[in-house]
Amino acid sequence: MFASVGVHGPELSPTAALILDVLLLGAATLLLLQDKRMTRHQGVLLLSFVAVVAVLRVVMASLPNVQPVTVAVLLAGASLGARRGVAFAILVTMLSNSVLGDGYWTLFQAAGWSLIAVVGSRANLMEGDRLLLGRATMFAAVLALPFGLVTNMSLIGGGVGLAQLPALVWTGLPFDLSHALGNVVVMLWTGPLMLRMLLPVDVPDATAIPGVEADVQLV
Repeated sequence: MFASVGVHGPELSPTAALILDVLLLGAATLLLLQDKRMTRHQGVLLLSFVAVVAVLRVVMASLPNVQPVTVAVLLAGASLGARRGVAFAILVTMLSNSVLGDGYWTLFQAAGWSLIAVVGSRANLMEGDRLLLGRATMFAAVLALPFGLVTNMSLIGGGVGLAQLPALVWTGLPFDLSHALGNVVVMLWTGPLMLRMLLPVDVPDATAIPGVEADVQLV
């Protein structure tokens, strides 16, 4: 079960919430810095897409359990690899939750979407630069269920014990199915477009092209 807005677990003190955010941001930053293959252009592209997806999540928050983030992180993992996909998942979660509500549940949402990014990196959803839309749609639908299970874990300790977890999962099943259906619609509607936004465009260096002189020369 997952709601776009509201409290999803025990409340944290401001200090504990700050520590959690610092740890999540540090983990995302470390993952990106350790990726030696990522160029500055690719980094800017990734952060720009983080902002786009975070805004989409905020705008669509009123729709029952429709999560564009799930499709985005699945495609990020498929096109950029697990490391950048997980960093993307963490940053989108933190940025959107800064508007929708930040807290203990942010850790579990980030973990759930990070898991989806890792699955995307291993699921063979692309053939060259082309998205295998049918396969990607199937994964997007199925992964709504484990995501719901992971986010439900945030409720333990906030008045819910392990004994109540099965009943909680059953009660939240309609929300998970709504999430799955929303993923199907989002993937079919915007999946190829999202993938094009994620894949960097090779911009040739003008100074490296024969017969082309740079406007500015460094002496």
